[in-house]
Amino acid sequence: MKTVSRAIALTVVLSLVLGGPLAPLASAQQSTEPKPDVMQEAMKASAAAEPNKAAYDVGAGVANVFFVPGKVVLCGMSSVFSLTLLAITFGNAYREAAGVAREGCGGKWTLVGEDLRPAPETRRPFEWETN
Repeated sequence: MKTVSRAIALTVVLSLVLGGPLAPLASAQQSTEPKPDVMQEAMKASAAAEPNKAAYDVGAGVANVFFVPGKVVLCGMSSVFSLTLLAITFGNAYREAAGVAREGCGGKWTLVGEDLRPAPETRRPFEWETN
C-alpha cells in the first residue's frame, strides 16, 4: 500500500513539474493563420476607428474648456496651502509642502484625443477564449 501511494504521488509531482514548463509550448501550437472572416472584421473595425479619431480630438478640445481652468484653480489652491503649511511649521514641513505643490501643479495641463481613447485590449497568455 505504501508503494502504491508513493507511485501515485510521484506521478502527480512529475505531471505538474513537466506540465508547467511545457504549457507555453502547448498554447503555441495553435493555428497562427486567422480565418478570412476574422481578417475582414478586423479591417472593418480599423476603418470604423478612423472617424472616431477626430471625434476624440474634438472631445479633448471641449474637455480642455473645463480641465485647464480647473487645473489652474487646483494649482493655485495647492500653492496657497503649501505656503500656509510652511508658515505654520516655520519651514519644518518643506518636503510635505513641496509634495502638495507638486501634486496640484504637476502632470498634464491640456488633454489630447489620445488621453480620451479607451486603452486597447491586451491579451495575456493562458487567457481562454470566450467564443
